[in-house]
Amino acid sequence: MDLSDKDIRIDNSRPPLRWIANLFGSISCWAILRLAYLDEDENFGFRYKVFSFIHNLTWPLYHKYGTFYTWLGDLGGKGWDDYDKNGHPYWLYTEWQEDPVTGDAWRLVNKGDK
Repeated sequence: MDLSDKDIRIDNSRPPLRWIANLFGSISCWAILRLAYLDEDENFGFRYKVFSFIHNLTWPLYHKYGTFYTWLGDLGGKGWDDYDKNGHPYWLYTEWQEDPVTGDAWRLVNKGDK
């Protein structure tokens, strides 16, 4: 079964208003992303307040009149487990790898038979 078969679309209004609200949702997501970047840099100045104002102005309109999607997928079903055939979790077999140039770290997961 395709996972997209379990999506539920919730329209909170009719098309002209819904289209405008979805546009406000895009603006709100853009503003919250900018806020996340500024927060990461600990820059809480004028730009932070402007993006916060934009988000606080546009998000309630999107939330009230926009379109939302709900996914009813089961992440506990077959194919989603994190255990091998012996019942051991895969994350026990992972090791941290680090890039010597950038310092970025990641985990290498081996899902083979152990």
